Amino acid sequence: MRSIAKYGYAGATIGRICAEAQVSRGLINHHFGTKEELIRQAYRDLCEEWTLQTRDLLLEADRDPEEKLRAMVRVNFGPGVFKQDHLGIWIGFWSVIGKSAGLKKLNRELYKQDRDAYQRTFDEIARKRGKPVDSRRAAISLSALMDGLWLQWCLDPEGFTPKDAEAACMDLVTRVFA
Repeated sequence: MRSIAKYGYAGATIGRICAEAQVSRGLINHHFGTKEELIRQAYRDLCEEWTLQTRDLLLEADRDPEEKLRAMVRVNFGPGVFKQDHLGIWIGFWSVIGKSAGLKKLNRELYKQDRDAYQRTFDEIARKRGKPVDSRRAAISLSALMDGLWLQWCLDPEGFTPKDAEAACMDLVTRVFA
């Protein structure tokens, strides 16, 4: 991941990855076989970091759904996930997903998991409020807003604070149910 952040996908050669990780080429070949598989697994690990930080939130059936959604958004912009060194890694991966069938497939699967988690939470809020909502569209909108804020913060970290980003997402949620 550090190699991708430093050199981009094309520049993250097996040699550079080995040097960064302080491992031999043989060890990488033994465990992953190809650079593509190594990159795919690194991307999966990066995406699963969010899942690990939100898993308990999603499993708490008795938790208020609105608080659950606020907590999920908070995690996206919290110090455990929303940090400068992660941004370069995400940009590196995003730059190659469209060119790699394996990464594209994995990204589609992982994005669907995240979108489904948001959609279920929007459905729970709608039931609680007794108000119909297009939860799929709301989940897509929230995901896109968060990705856009991540990208913009990568380009200009002085443009807004993580709290501003969190508030913008919650403004969107408020509008969904207005």
